[in-house]
Amino acid sequence: MKHLPTIALPLSDDAALHVVRTAPVVEHTSPLQHISVESTTSFGKLYTLDGDAMASQADEFIIHESLAHLAALSHPAPQRAIVLGGGDGGSTRELLKHPSITHVTIAELDRAVVDTIEAQLPSLPAGAFNDARVRVLFGDAAATLTACHAAGERFDLILFDLTQSDHPACAHLHSDNFLRICAASLTGQGIVHVQLGSPFHQRQQVTTVFQRLKDVFATPTPALIDVPLYGGPWLLARASNARPPEPDLATLTQRLAARRITGLRYYNPALHLACSALPNYVLDCLT
Repeated sequence: MKHLPTIALPLSDDAALHVVRTAPVVEHTSPLQHISVESTTSFGKLYTLDGDAMASQADEFIIHESLAHLAALSHPAPQRAIVLGGGDGGSTRELLKHPSITHVTIAELDRAVVDTIEAQLPSLPAGAFNDARVRVLFGDAAATLTACHAAGERFDLILFDLTQSDHPACAHLHSDNFLRICAASLTGQGIVHVQLGSPFHQRQQVTTVFQRLKDVFATPTPALIDVPLYGGPWLLARASNARPPEPDLATLTQRLAARRITGLRYYNPALHLACSALPNYVLDCLT
């Protein structure tokens, strides 16, 4: 095993997940970042941006189902959504399963990400980029959302399909100022859904981003999921301008059935509620 070529996927400044490479890397350097597609046994194909793992064939359903359905099923009938980042199309693929969705904007920084995914990992979007309800706007996500807000657009769901809040391309998307733009861009029952990060490997990042959410929104609702590619426990948080009652199990079950969403591999209504029960070390990050 130690003689096989491996890929080191950073989890923190001093830890990494090492995965055996089973085929030559497919890589491209765009004007904005370095994009790599790796082939592995455990994760299938996976892609990285500037060396950071984004998604893999084997476990992408965990993050994309969680990011989309925890928010969309907390809302009685979401119609308009914007995915910040989201260039692999996975979160949009899941949003489109909700029949009330009429419009999804993908605010992706780099056209080369979409091109690479369509060529190398088409199972992630599964045709989402070609759906008539979807538009892809390239450029800085903050500028895209600001322009949408200025044009009078409001969204029922704002999903942060971004994993590295301290990356130079993403840091400003987790600032107080940008979160206030998100708040102003929500409809009355709108929900913003943010990836906080790893409570073990990225503790300070988790604490900082959650505190900013608390400063801008009504009490955020955290959710703990498990993403093998990201090193295990991974925190998300939903937030709204006026905190609505959290749907109970019966409501979530009824909504899922009414929307005729089947075949999910991670999300279910019981898990929706259970993932908000947090271990003490995670609660310590959020207080």
